[in-house]
Amino acid sequence: MKQKCADKAFELISDEMTVGLGGGATVALLIKRIEKEQKRIQAVTPSEDTRALCLEHNIPVLPLEQVEHIDIAFDGCDELDMDLNALKSCGGIHTREKIAASMADEYVLLADEGKIRKKLDFSYPVTIEVIRSARAYVKKVLEDMGAVVVERKADKKAGLVISDDGNYLFEAKFSDVEDIGELACSLNRIPGIVEHSLFFGIASKAIIGKKDGIDIIEK
Repeated sequence: MKQKCADKAFELISDEMTVGLGGGATVALLIKRIEKEQKRIQAVTPSEDTRALCLEHNIPVLPLEQVEHIDIAFDGCDELDMDLNALKSCGGIHTREKIAASMADEYVLLADEGKIRKKLDFSYPVTIEVIRSARAYVKKVLEDMGAVVVERKADKKAGLVISDDGNYLFEAKFSDVEDIGELACSLNRIPGIVEHSLFFGIASKAIIGKKDGIDIIEK
């Protein structure tokens, strides 16, 4: 399913494009296809792992901070609904992913059918990047909103996980979310939150890999 998804994504790429590449196994397969077909592109990525993989497969990579425009961007997700809302919680690089998405003419999510929901059910927490001085305040506000909040910790390192930009990462578990848009707006309004992993109204298209083919969801 992931290979079918990557192959369909490849069809949307033309020579001389600046292409955003996020993280995940499907993006890795897309990178291998780009090299195999000798597609002449420049990549931009929020992921250090993807950056290393692009260079390994002879794809030039532009620094995210030096790019103003991306022709098309591809990204994986943890959970996706039929309205193209998504949770991208596991990687913890959602702030940079949203920057790349905002620069792209088209932002395309790649997923297999097991990640599709009619409506997001928040089986994953919302990962929230928080500046250090707002640590206690943001945690209290999230808890007042009804979330169970856990600060992300590394398995093999003492202390909290710090984002690539030097901030804390919280995992906020919400239940019975009735209005996804209102939750996204509420999180956007909290001082001290840099960004969150709820992608509401951002994607323009999703390519869904299925056992028997491909589905396309578009706005």
